[in-house]
Amino acid sequence: MGNSDLRGAAAAKSKRMTVQQLMEQLNEEERAWETSEVSASEEAEAEAPQLQRPATDVASPSASRRRVIVVVHQLPFHATSDPDIPGMCKFVPEEDCPLLHLGEGVPAGTELVLVGTLPGAADLSQELRDRLARGRHLLGFLILPVFLPPNTDSRLSRLCKVYLHHALHSVIPYGVGAPIYDGSSSAAWDEATAIFANVVDDAIRTHDDLVWLHDYHLFLLPSLIRHRHPGIRLGFSLHAPFPSREVFLSLPPATQILNSLLCCDLLGFHALDHARHFLSCCRRALGLHHRPRRSPSSHGFLGVDHLGRTIGIHVLAPGIHLPSTVAQVAAFSSPEGTDTLADLRCKYRDMTVLLSIDEPDVFRSIHLKLLAFNMVLRKLQGTRFQGRVALIQMLNCRGRPYARENSALRQNLKAHCDTINRVFGSEHFKPVEMVEQDVIRPRAKAAFYVIADCLLDTAIRGGVNLIPYEYVVSRQVDRSRHSSWKKSRVVLSEFTGSLQALSRATKVNPLDPPKTAEALVEVISMSEEEKQEQHEKHCADIRNYDVAYWSRSFIDDLRSREAAHFNNGDAVSEDGFTELQEQTVTSAYTKASRRAIFLDYDGTLESESSDAKARKAWVTDVLSSLCADPRNVVFIVSGRTKKDLGRWFGKCWGLGIAAERGYFSRWGGQAEWESMEEAVNLDWVGVAGPLMKRYMEATKHPTLEIKHSAIVWRYEEVDPARAKEMVDLMKDLLLHEPVVIKSGHRSIEVHPQGINKGSVVRKVLSTMADDQNRADFVLFIGDDSSDQDMFEFFATDKHKDVVAPRATVITCTVANKASKAKYYLENMDRVKSLLVSLAERARSLSRSKLLTLTEQQ
Repeated sequence: MGNSDLRGAAAAKSKRMTVQQLMEQLNEEERAWETSEVSASEEAEAEAPQLQRPATDVASPSASRRRVIVVVHQLPFHATSDPDIPGMCKFVPEEDCPLLHLGEGVPAGTELVLVGTLPGAADLSQELRDRLARGRHLLGFLILPVFLPPNTDSRLSRLCKVYLHHALHSVIPYGVGAPIYDGSSSAAWDEATAIFANVVDDAIRTHDDLVWLHDYHLFLLPSLIRHRHPGIRLGFSLHAPFPSREVFLSLPPATQILNSLLCCDLLGFHALDHARHFLSCCRRALGLHHRPRRSPSSHGFLGVDHLGRTIGIHVLAPGIHLPSTVAQVAAFSSPEGTDTLADLRCKYRDMTVLLSIDEPDVFRSIHLKLLAFNMVLRKLQGTRFQGRVALIQMLNCRGRPYARENSALRQNLKAHCDTINRVFGSEHFKPVEMVEQDVIRPRAKAAFYVIADCLLDTAIRGGVNLIPYEYVVSRQVDRSRHSSWKKSRVVLSEFTGSLQALSRATKVNPLDPPKTAEALVEVISMSEEEKQEQHEKHCADIRNYDVAYWSRSFIDDLRSREAAHFNNGDAVSEDGFTELQEQTVTSAYTKASRRAIFLDYDGTLESESSDAKARKAWVTDVLSSLCADPRNVVFIVSGRTKKDLGRWFGKCWGLGIAAERGYFSRWGGQAEWESMEEAVNLDWVGVAGPLMKRYMEATKHPTLEIKHSAIVWRYEEVDPARAKEMVDLMKDLLLHEPVVIKSGHRSIEVHPQGINKGSVVRKVLSTMADDQNRADFVLFIGDDSSDQDMFEFFATDKHKDVVAPRATVITCTVANKASKAKYYLENMDRVKSLLVSLAERARSLSRSKLLTLTEQQ
């Protein structure tokens, strides 16, 4: 038989082979290759002296390198006992897992620690598991496995893979037979979280270490880590969509999850929509607000304020590891490529091949894709593409143990495929072939990437899918094609996060199969120039945003976050924001000859819920002591009415009071109030008042306080979305009025322009300067947004013309939170402690002065 006959026989054989058979051939080849690679890798590790530390030294506190501790639910390795060496095991890595390449984004000299459950651990002996628990160095990581009790592991897997997975993809589990969140699920999750936390405890060496948690299985872990390590920098990345608040807040553990995530310093999302949904949940459930923030990364421009801290929001999806993808393709696309690839090329010669790789999951909308493909084949009847377009649908079945619905789905998909092949196929040609594999190995995927002309991803819900990225890169590095043009075609669902990096892809709505079919026909007939243009743009974006860029961006952002949010020590932020020390204040107070002290009331001296009967005696005693010193000018600056403040502090002789943020004021020792009534226009009250009353009547338990100069709407139990709706409407109605609309904590206030605490402070200090009594010590303590005007006044040079040349100016907010103040005190108890100390110092100075005068007489 001649060579041509042999080639013809081989081609006929390739045509007859199914894709499933070809896939099994590829897997066999890769298993042989993989075994040799792993063995070589382990030999290399064994020879590396730096990795041969004793087990007791794995987490030695004396080690100097900083650590990045990456915590995942499941490690990207599979462990098996080594049959050749008793008491040892082999590790087979998931080569296409981006987490294995995080090290390329961390600073040099950083030790990477990887924590998570170990697939295959159940088959290992207890002795071997005990040894592995002390740590194992592999592929640049220190591996610290987490061993969960089998029952806990199975219940956790069911909770996460069925209940949470569905919920995060916007499907509320409520049907007959659907999983429920009960006491058993909650207990399993809590138990698993505690075991994870214990392993993380062992991994943390110093407060300079970073902890980076990954995905929804670990939703509850941040709160435990923060409780045990208040000063650690803690980040969390979610690799699933975050649903709308209507879906998420319906989950029983929703608030618990939110509060746990808010224990982090930085939260990572794949897409801006996911971050927006999270912030909406925080606003609705917890009354929190987000704002812009400074970040070393262009992807970390948002933050949410909570308990005196600003939690950063980082929006960037992970990319692929380019060298790994290139290596996989190079092995197949070289002239010495495998026979299996040659068989694939022969089988689909002169055909347009569409490739789709999915998990058997309802969110992948595979049945809708097949329905659209059916329509495509009908549209191509009678054209040059008839009988020359094929779809390879690969199913990655790994990690799908709860198979009742998946089994039904797969049977349904097979029925769809059989129908299409019966109508449009022939004895030697199947338009669609479905391949099911427990694991689709990287080299096998690379072979199909090389022969596919177009890749489809038609998920109706999902985060970023890295398969389209791998496909585009594979087409770029394929050396087996002789054309100088590199081409690829990608069709993406408009609901997938991959559109961020593949902006030139053809976008479809998978819920509309006819439109999807039309788009596919256009893609199939796309010109060569369009294919190249799309391909080149995608290659550039994928190259710029690879996994190393993602890792570096997140870690740099996390390192920039303040490390000691919960410490009581002298924590310093990046802006020099420090906790105020009593010694600093009392020392400057003692040295000063003329002092000005300004104090907010609600939230600073007393809680906002306090009433007249609950006024604490210490407030009056402290204020009276400070006012007794003639070198002191003391003012209460509050948004409260003059009636309330006059009644509460009327007995404090010498105390100045600024009510309604300065609309009314009186100096210590005066009975008459000064008013700014003639300086402001209050015509806007006729618009704002009725609008607030209308919203008050339509909502639950709000209160409306009408002052002389302002209207305040408090909404403790009202949906913040309703409050925002009112603010937006009021801004439109009062657009041309001289007013300020301020949103505080569960309150909205409207007041005239020019009425603020900063103006009060300037007026008092200017009066002192006019009397040749410039203050050389200024202290202001306040807690809310209304105090920021005053803090801003002192943060600039505006105050220098009204105080002594070398005056000590101390601005302080209550709680460590975003503020223009220079210092903070942790809570009102710390404020009390400071003011009591100043009052004692004032009485002591007065006694000393009295003794001096007596001795002189």
